[in-house]
Amino acid sequence: MEVHSIGKEKGPLVALVLALIVLGIGSLYLTWRSIAHQREIVEDHMIMTGSSILRGVDNNLSRIMRSLRMNPQAVPLFPAMAEELFTELASSEDIMFITLYGDEGRPIVTSESDKTKPSINLPENVTQNVEAGRAWHVMAEYDKHDVLISGLKVQPGISSLLAGEVPRGMGMGMRHGKGQGKGREENGFTDDHVYLVVGFNAEKHLAQFRQYRRAATYQTGYVFLAAVVLWSLAFAYLRRRGEGRRLIRMERFQNKLLDNMPDGIVTLSETGEIMAANHSAKRLLSPKDEDGVPEILGANWQALPFGRETGESPESADYQWQQFDYQGRQLEILSLPFQEQGEDDASDLGQKLVLIRDRTELRSLEEDLNEAKRLAAIGSLAAGVAHEVRNPLSSLRGFAQLFANKLKGQAPLDQYATTMVQEADRLNRVVTDLLYLARPRRLDPMSLDLAELGDSIKQLMRFDFETKQAEPLFDFGAETAFADPDALRQVLLNLISNSLDAIVACDKCDKPGHVRLFSERDENGVWVIVEDDGPGLDPEMDEDIFKPFVTGKKTGTGLGLAIVQNIMRAHKGQVVVDSQPGEGMRVKLFFPNGETPAEGEFE
Repeated sequence: MEVHSIGKEKGPLVALVLALIVLGIGSLYLTWRSIAHQREIVEDHMIMTGSSILRGVDNNLSRIMRSLRMNPQAVPLFPAMAEELFTELASSEDIMFITLYGDEGRPIVTSESDKTKPSINLPENVTQNVEAGRAWHVMAEYDKHDVLISGLKVQPGISSLLAGEVPRGMGMGMRHGKGQGKGREENGFTDDHVYLVVGFNAEKHLAQFRQYRRAATYQTGYVFLAAVVLWSLAFAYLRRRGEGRRLIRMERFQNKLLDNMPDGIVTLSETGEIMAANHSAKRLLSPKDEDGVPEILGANWQALPFGRETGESPESADYQWQQFDYQGRQLEILSLPFQEQGEDDASDLGQKLVLIRDRTELRSLEEDLNEAKRLAAIGSLAAGVAHEVRNPLSSLRGFAQLFANKLKGQAPLDQYATTMVQEADRLNRVVTDLLYLARPRRLDPMSLDLAELGDSIKQLMRFDFETKQAEPLFDFGAETAFADPDALRQVLLNLISNSLDAIVACDKCDKPGHVRLFSERDENGVWVIVEDDGPGLDPEMDEDIFKPFVTGKKTGTGLGLAIVQNIMRAHKGQVVVDSQPGEGMRVKLFFPNGETPAEGEFE
């Protein structure tokens, strides 16, 4: 059973979750931007340092080249002098290596002991598009260290010195051309372009960057952790508040349920004092003639007439309801312990819970049911007796008719014989109606032509209409109805006979009277209506009109309308009586569309 809606609690929780998501995304973005900016600063600083070192080495090479102008004979010593310079500079912690490379990336002069290292594949855009003196930088890994590689294309004069040639403008007395080609061939140097590359040690700078990144990551993690903690606390608070509200609603629901339930509930203390009681318990325990609901809290249960018998709880778990008559009510009472033995909390030990049920109406219904069963048994017996009475009754009527014929004209014996015949006929009608009322008959419903049925009834009762000075008016708006032909004919004959008897018995009604039989159709079925302009129904008989043996006629059996009601129930229809004193009587019969009676029978 749903007693609480959590829709109101979702709003703050959703807002809190969205705020934490936005905070987390914002924190991640800011941290990422800060780390990227710091990485740019570190790389810019390393590039500036690498450019400075690169420019310094290039200047030293230029200085050596200028010093060789004074002594062109020392040109072959240039590679050795450059290597000595590179080795000296590479002894610093900040420089991993210094190397001069040719076009193919082959080391020409290097600070490394292994002259074939480091081997670098120069990018195509460096060998083709980079101008002399223009530096380029790239991050790489060398000897398991992060290295910033900075390089530039050296001056053409240095390339000539590496080939053992005298650059143009040096040694004016020397000859060029043939000597130059010979120097390149002797030294095995064929590269036209030479690149100076310096490997700058980036470990120290990157270590600072990693330390900063680690600190930023930790800081972001702390923010996330704090956000998660705050979210958990907020969620716990909302859940606690929601549980408190649910508890309040549950208590209110239980109080409403207990106060408005039809059974009484009473809680007793160890001494029998009434600690709590709902509204039904107060009403059931109040004196019969007392107005309002008395307050019984604080009273002693033992003071009630049944208090001692119900105050003692049974030792076993097989509880039994006890019945008592109190203030004109039939009460059922069950007493049970509020807390079982052996439970941890013994504060409520000894208290009792008493349940009270009002069985007065149920007892009345049981008595009515028993009476109905008794009457049903009597009805079955009456049907059997009626069946046995019909045979000797037929013989008695035959002899009475014989005596009436033989004693005709011998007063008063002929009157006695005629009276015997009339009373035998009336007794036969009673027996026949009893059999129809008590014995079910199988129905065979079908689509019935009402006009044809009306003509047969008019022909069958023509002498009754003439004798009782009544005019039949039949008009069937609905041509067909779904009903059993014999059962419907019996119903209409009963109702028309009642109308004729009412017209005859009405001294103040205009003669001749009228009996109208017509039909109307609605969306669910057909109404067949019988009405007359007789005196109408006595208002005192409205509630008992369909009960057996209840009649307003002097010679009636009181079984006709009861039979009509049973037949209509078998058709799953209904019969409605509309009558006002002095305005005639109308009986409406409703037959559903194509509704087959249950098991094809009526009772």
